Parts: sequence; structure tokens; C-alpha cells
Amino acid sequence: MNPAPATDSPASWRVLAGCCIVGIFGVTSLYGSTFGLMMLPMQKELGWSRGDITFVLTLMTLFGPAILPLVGWVIDHVRLRPLILWGVALQSASLAGFGFMHGSVWVYYGLSLIMIFTASGASVLTLSKLLQIWFDKALGRALGILFAVGAVGAVIHPQVVSLVMAYAGWREAFMAMGLMSLVFGGLAAWLLLREPPAAAPALQRPPSLPQPAAGVPPVSMRGFLKDRLWWNLAVWNMLFGLAAAGVLVHFAALMQDRGLSLAQAATAMSLVGAGGFVGNLAAGWLIDRTSAARLARLFVLAPLGATAMLFFGSGLGVAIAAAVLLGMFNAGDHSLSAFLARRYFSSESYGRAFATQQIATAFGAGTAPWLMGVAHDRTGSYDMAMVAAMCAFVLAAIAAWMLPEHRGKGAARPPAAGAATAS
Repeated sequence: MNPAPATDSPASWRVLAGCCIVGIFGVTSLYGSTFGLMMLPMQKELGWSRGDITFVLTLMTLFGPAILPLVGWVIDHVRLRPLILWGVALQSASLAGFGFMHGSVWVYYGLSLIMIFTASGASVLTLSKLLQIWFDKALGRALGILFAVGAVGAVIHPQVVSLVMAYAGWREAFMAMGLMSLVFGGLAAWLLLREPPAAAPALQRPPSLPQPAAGVPPVSMRGFLKDRLWWNLAVWNMLFGLAAAGVLVHFAALMQDRGLSLAQAATAMSLVGAGGFVGNLAAGWLIDRTSAARLARLFVLAPLGATAMLFFGSGLGVAIAAAVLLGMFNAGDHSLSAFLARRYFSSESYGRAFATQQIATAFGAGTAPWLMGVAHDRTGSYDMAMVAAMCAFVLAAIAAWMLPEHRGKGAARPPAAGAATAS
């Protein structure tokens, strides 16, 4: 039997390429970037109100985090390549299924919930679990690239879907999305994704990441809830999501309240997306070369400074600078959170650890836009909400400052990237 390929090898980068293609043609990228295009033609043909149609996003916000612990448990206990292949096939069928909708809006809600559940097999959570098997010293770069490519799909999918809608219709556009997911995502998963022969269902922690000095990390939800480090990381993720999401969702409205035109606000918002792409790549590169715990502190202080700029300043220059900082560090936080989940918990429990941390992030990011809107409605301005966001960033910085470099005080620091290792 041939030995398993080494981590950070050419085979690892081929797997990363496959994961990126699967991610580009996944539900989050395909459906999320084209949702707005479908609203008016669905309203016209099916007779549903815009409120009826957009309520599906609320259902997904509630249902998605609820299934994350189950998804985390599954990916920790099964082979990942078959799971991803089935996920691609089922999400493709779900996307195409929207093209056959008639009658009750509850059919739409049911199909959407089925899609969220079935797409979990090929989600970023599953793909990041596969990457942590294949990468060691370059794991940060791999995760940064995986999270960054989502912006690529957000650029190309609306153009393709709008073209199909112009020549055929919205039903055919859904079918085209399902076909793209199946062909491009399916071929990438079939041809490029592999698991090392010794990696099923769980792989030992790579030697350059030392085993925790303070006992065995928890592997169950009950164990996580008793673990101080899990709570520390969860508080950081929740507070960061709470502070950043509210500011980003209301960014354009805030800028227009301060005197910017709609076109200027839109320009600033586009830089949030560009900053996100750069931020994920930069975060991945930095994670492999410096202290992850120190990065967690930096990734809070920079958007705190951007929020303060928005509170005290005005004008297009302030908006552009704040947009770039918020986009870069909010996106980079995703890569860093995935890396820290792997740093603090065992390879065998990575799926459950990262999934449960995402619940904390979703709670903060999901409630912040509503709370910021309520604050504006009650006070007539965003000032109180901005102060609350800065306070949340300060508390997140305190939580980040309490994050250790490794689990256990006696854990040794891993060798720097490129350092010589004993053979």
C-alpha cells in the first residue's frame, strides 16, 4: 500500500483547488448572490408578496444555526469525500426544484429548509474540516483562500443568472443554478477531492501542533459547555459578530444620513466586498507566520478604529477608509475563527467545535442589524447604536486578549513556518 501523501504537499493544494470550486458553486454563493434577482419575477407570477418571499431568509437564519451541532457531529464521524459528493448532488436537486414551484408559499419555505439541510454536506464547514486534514503549516493560507473565493461566485453568478432570466425565465434560472452546481461542483469534488488513506474517519493531530498540555479537549456539547476556553472563544465570536454585522448592514444608510449620495454610499459598500477578499487572503498568510492569539486582538482593534472613524468623522474619505477596514477584518475573522477552533480542539472534534462556535457568531450577527435598526427608530440617529457597537468591540478585544496561544499554559509554541524540523 502506498503511504498517505504528506501535509502541505502538491496533493494538498489540488484538494484546496477542488474545495474552492465546490465553494464557488455552493448554495451560499449561488443562492445568496442571486436571491434579489428572483424576487420580482416570483412575485409577479406566483402572487406572493415581497414579505412572503423574504421571510425565507428569517427561516434560514433560525434553522441554519440549529442544525450546526448535528452537522459538526456528522463530519467528525464519516468520510468526507462521499459526504461532499452527496451534498453537491442534493443541493443541485434542491436548487433546480425551485423552478417547479406552484401554489402555496409554504412549498417555497419547505424547499428552502430542505436545501439548507442537504447543502450542509458540501458547506464551508465540511470543506474546512477536509483542509485541516491536508494542511499543517499552510493551513492558515488554505482557509483564507477558501473563504476568499466566495467573492468570486458573488461576482459571476448574478451575471449568468440574469442572462438566463432575460432569455428564458426565473424557473430556468433556478434550473441553471442547479446544473452549474452539479457540473462544476460535482466534477471538482469527484476529480480533485481526496482523503489520505489513513484519515478515515479521524486523523491524528499533525506533529507540529502539540497535543494540549492541560488534558484532553472536550468532544461533546456537554464538554464544550464546561470548557472555559470554548466559552472564551464563543464570547469573542459573538461580540465580534454583534459589533461588525450591525455596522455593515446599516453602513449605506448611515453614510447617506451623514450627507453622502446613494452612488457614493454604493461605492463605499463595494469596497467592503473587495476588502473582504483581500482580508481573507491576508489573514491566511499572517496566521501561518505569526501568533494567532495576537491576530485575534488586532482583528478587533482595527474595526473598532473604523467604527470610531464613522462616529466622529464624515465625508467620502472616511467612508472609504472605514469600509476597507471593516471589510478586511470582518472577513479575516472568519478564517481566524476556523483556525483557532482547530488550534484549541482536537482533530477528531474539529467539526463539532467549529460548528458550535458558528452558533455564537450567528447569534451576534443575526441580532445586531435588528437591534441597530430599533435603536435608530427610537432615537432618530445611529449615534447610540454606534456607541453600543464600539462597546461590543472593546469587550471582544478583552475576550481576544484572554485567548491563549495554545490550550494549557505549558503548551509549546509550534515552529514557525519554514523552520527546520528534526527528521
